[in-house]
Amino acid sequence: MLDKWMEKMLQSAASAYMPQLGSIAESRATELNEIKSLIRTKPEVVEAWFDKEIEKVGKMDVSDMLNKLR
Repeated sequence: MLDKWMEKMLQSAASAYMPQLGSIAESRATELNEIKSLIRTKPEVVEAWFDKEIEKVGKMDVSDMLNKLR
């Protein structure tokens, strides 16, 4: 019973955020393609981008993200 309830809750949340998630996915794909194009011509820019992304992931607070969704 809990599984069905949880599944419905996740489906509801996913449908509510689907347009926003699609937009985020598109912008992320664009960003990754831009970085990919710089690999050979400007490796220092790519390295700096990776450093920034690694730092963002290191500072991510999952519990805070969940609280913002409520």
